[in-house]
Amino acid sequence: MYEVKEVTLSELDIVVSIHNSAFPDFFLTLLGEHFLKVYYRAVLKHDDGILLGCYDDDHLIGFCAATMIAKDFNVKLIKSDLFSFMKIGVSLLFTNRIALKRLYLNLSKNDSGNHKDTGEYAELLSIGVGASYQGKGVGKHLLTGLEKYISQKGGHRLSLTTDFYDNQKAIGFYRSMGYRPFYDFITYPNRKMYRLIKSLI
Repeated sequence: MYEVKEVTLSELDIVVSIHNSAFPDFFLTLLGEHFLKVYYRAVLKHDDGILLGCYDDDHLIGFCAATMIAKDFNVKLIKSDLFSFMKIGVSLLFTNRIALKRLYLNLSKNDSGNHKDTGEYAELLSIGVGASYQGKGVGKHLLTGLEKYISQKGGHRLSLTTDFYDNQKAIGFYRSMGYRPFYDFITYPNRKMYRLIKSLI
């Protein structure tokens, strides 16, 4: 029986490994394991951050990262470990300025500029399942566990973003879990996204 609980700092390397196997071609993956470890460590340590794992006999097989308050969370996250993120930024400045620009625009994204969106909801930032456990209900177990966790902390809504085009399987999964389109928006570099949202009350 799967168990969902908080991830510990000592398990961050496993989280990064699962992320890499789940999202091999994603932009954040291409930034390298050091960036991913800094990012997920910052989420874990932030007061509004959530990092949950799904365990099979105490073996970490999947994870989800989230925040209790979506509004300005990435800005707050960077400020919480400014030195580490600045070191990554300086490195990219000399090695990959295009990646640095994309990272800045994505982490500082403000799709909540939509007048109907105040960002006053919890947000799923990332969810990943180890390659050998995909298709076995781990993602559903994680999402259900996250919803319960957020409800117990007083959260009333959970949002997430996913690709608008050629993404019927993921959209269908989220719709089956009760998520409905909130609005769509464009993120850098011209990638159309859905913001989905679900009431937890």
